[in-house]
Amino acid sequence: MAPSIEVVETPSHTPALPLEVSDIQLKRKEFIEVVIALAEYEKELMLLGAEIRRVKRIVVMLEKVLIPRLLNTIRYLLMKFDEMEREERIRSMKIKALLLQRGGFSHG
Repeated sequence: MAPSIEVVETPSHTPALPLEVSDIQLKRKEFIEVVIALAEYEKELMLLGAEIRRVKRIVVMLEKVLIPRLLNTIRYLLMKFDEMEREERIRSMKIKALLLQRGGFSHG
């Protein structure tokens, strides 16, 4: 959260000022308020920029490192599961052939 600045007016005990001076002081107050608002916006934009850079680093890390690693792991596991399934099928066929040779297996 960006810091905010508050302008506190202190009452002055000066005699009545000419109208032009009062107008200048009013414009000065408006100018200071605008400058303060701009400073607050600038600080908020700086904080937002820092957060965007942080999120961008995370996204790049996900895209370049984590997601490729996960995809490689998934491919590896799928390959291993396929290999295990083939081995189990071959083992089952060998057991079936062995039982047929011994005559202890009936088709059904």
